[in-house]
Amino acid sequence: MKLLSSYLKEMKIASRGFYFYIEIFVAIILLLVILVGVDPNPDSKMVEYIYYDMPEEVYEFIIDKDIKEGKIRQIDDTELELKPVEFEVSNKESGEIISYTYEEKKTVLSKTYQKLNPDTGKVKSTIYILDNEEDIQRLSVTTGDIAATITANEEGEFSYRYFLQGYEKERFSNILYILHTYSPDEVDAQRDLQVVREIGVTERMNNQEAVVPVFVTFAGALMGFFIIMSYIYLDKDEGVISAFAVTPSAVWKYLLSKTFVIITTVVISSSIIVIPIMRLKPNYLLFYMFLMIITYAFAALGLLVASFFDSISKAFGVLYLTMIALMLPAFSYYISSFDPLWLRFFPTYPVLQGFKGILVGQADLAYVLTYSLVFLVAGTLLLALANIRFKKSLSV
Repeated sequence: MKLLSSYLKEMKIASRGFYFYIEIFVAIILLLVILVGVDPNPDSKMVEYIYYDMPEEVYEFIIDKDIKEGKIRQIDDTELELKPVEFEVSNKESGEIISYTYEEKKTVLSKTYQKLNPDTGKVKSTIYILDNEEDIQRLSVTTGDIAATITANEEGEFSYRYFLQGYEKERFSNILYILHTYSPDEVDAQRDLQVVREIGVTERMNNQEAVVPVFVTFAGALMGFFIIMSYIYLDKDEGVISAFAVTPSAVWKYLLSKTFVIITTVVISSSIIVIPIMRLKPNYLLFYMFLMIITYAFAALGLLVASFFDSISKAFGVLYLTMIALMLPAFSYYISSFDPLWLRFFPTYPVLQGFKGILVGQADLAYVLTYSLVFLVAGTLLLALANIRFKKSLSV
C-alpha cells in the first residue's frame, strides 16, 4: 500500500510538470506526421546497376519479354556520373582479390527501366543498364547499391555475377545463389519436402506500420531512459532525494514509484500511435506486457546512470552516447541486408524484432517471453544497483 501511495503521489507531481507531457506531445505530433506525410505504399527508391554481357538480340528479347509481361517499364535515359574511386573486389568462390583505380570522372548515358510490383503497380526498383562491367562496379562502390553482370553463353544458358558491399546477410547471398542455380520447379519441390516453422513476420508492413515498432522502442521505451533521469535531477535540485536520508522511507520505493510513472507515460504515448495505425492487428495483451517490461529495464538503466552525476548537464555525454548506441539496431531494422553479428548484442535489437512481430499479430511467443524474462531480470538487477548507489550518495 505504501508503494501504491508513493506511486499516486509521484503521478500527481509528475502531471503538474513538463516532462510528463513531452512524450504524449511527441506521440501526437508523430501520429499526425505518419497519417498525413507517409504514403503507406510508396514507390521504392531501390536502385540496381546491370550489365548484359550477351549479344544485342538476346538482350532485347529479354527486355521486350519483361515489358510485355508487365514486369518492367522503360523511362527516359539517365545521365550517371562516375566519380574517381579506388576499391578492391573479392571473389567469394576463389578468394582472389583484384584492385581497381579510376582517377578520372566521367558521365555515361544509361538506359533506364522501372521494375514493377505486380500486385500494387508500384515501383519496386529502378534499373540502370550500362555498357560494361567496370561502370557498374564503380557505381555500386560509390552509391552502395547492388550491381550485377548477366552473361549468356552460346547454348543460351545464363550466369549471374553480383557485386555486393560485404555487409549483407549470408542468407541473402544464398538466396541469390539458389535463385539463379535451380529452376522454380526444383525450388518448390525442395521447399515442399521441408518442415518449416515460421518464427518471423510473414505479413509485410506498409510504410506507416513499419514506423510504429521504431517509435515504440525509441520514442517510447527508450525515451523513458532520458525522462527518468530528468525527474531524478529535478528532485535533486529541489532536495527531495536528500530528504530520504532523514526519513524512514525506503529509497527503493521512491525509485520504483518513479519507474512506474515512466511506464504509465510510455503506455499512454505508445497507445496514441499504435491503436490508430495498427488497429486490431496486434496482440495487445502481449504488447503491453512487453512494453512495460522493456520500459522498466531502460528506466532502471537511467536510474543507475543518474546515480553517478549530480546534474543532467554533467550526465549529458553518457546519456547522449548511450542513446546513440541503443539506436544503432534501427539500421538493421530498415536495411534488412545489413545485419552484422555484433549488432545483435545491443539490447534494442531483440526489442525491435519483438515489437515488429507483436504489432503485426504474428509474434513468436517463445521469443517474446524469453526476452521479457531477460529484460525483467536485467531491469531488477539495475534497479538494485541504483538503489545501492543512491543509498550511499543521497546528497550527490
